[in-house]
Amino acid sequence: MAKYRTPEEKIKYRKQQRRRKLAMYSCMALFVFVCSFSIIKAVEFFAGKVVQVQEETGPLQHANTDIVKQAENWSDYTGEVARTINTQLDIVPEMSMVQVMETDPVAISYFDDAMFLGDSLADGFKVYTRTGNLALKDSNACYLTQKSTTPRTFLQPGVHVDAGRGPVDVWATIQQLQPKKMYITLGTNALMSMDAATFIDGYYKLIDKIRETSPDTMIYVTTVTPVAAWKSRQEPRMSFDKILSFNQRITKMCVEKDLALINLYDVLKSSSGYLREEIAAGDGYHLTPTGYQQWLDYLITHTVYNPANQYV
Repeated sequence: MAKYRTPEEKIKYRKQQRRRKLAMYSCMALFVFVCSFSIIKAVEFFAGKVVQVQEETGPLQHANTDIVKQAENWSDYTGEVARTINTQLDIVPEMSMVQVMETDPVAISYFDDAMFLGDSLADGFKVYTRTGNLALKDSNACYLTQKSTTPRTFLQPGVHVDAGRGPVDVWATIQQLQPKKMYITLGTNALMSMDAATFIDGYYKLIDKIRETSPDTMIYVTTVTPVAAWKSRQEPRMSFDKILSFNQRITKMCVEKDLALINLYDVLKSSSGYLREEIAAGDGYHLTPTGYQQWLDYLITHTVYNPANQYV
């Protein structure tokens, strides 16, 4: 049974309730203030430690900040080549961050105004796409490919390659055709004859000359493809580390020069980073027809977005 209270007792009781609530709210506010103050001090303490470590260890620690900024720049990448990224980065971006993103497949006619330029890997691609059952044999793509070529090969005065119908002048052909897009595959032969710095120096010069000759061409650059594990052990010049070094420089060049990166390395590698056995030719670095089919499938589904493209 509820206790009876006089009006005076009721007033006194309500005042007591208000005082209890006020005391409770005051305690809660004090608790929040203490917790907030503790958190702020903890953040200031650890921030001071980070600054101290950065001052003691030098520029290397600052790379983490660049990686975060760079990841933010590429997080919204939708297939277009980035044009605003800082080109003076000292760190090398991951290939997966720079590569052309997957799109809807394009029709084979997309390659009618394309040009393929490169070494023996690209030459094998030409052979299989023209004589095999690959769908690209029905396109009008132009091939300026030849075995044992490097970026510097194409910079030589009067350089000619066999485009399938006899030798043709490389630069006269580019000047004449003004291809809408160009796929460049170089590096495998360069592994055998030059270091990474020499290789990429020639590549930069090659890109500059292509743009001077055909300024409206969209340039796709292919990563150096992996080699079989046994080939890497047998031939130190084709080691895992050297291929990685080449690809790091190619990736950085694509960022700096606003090029589209075709990441064939990741497409063709096994979980261990070497060329998958089922698509490796007998020499350990060229590809079987199945490997070239996977190459073509990747190109069809990885193009720089353009609303004018004929998507399937």
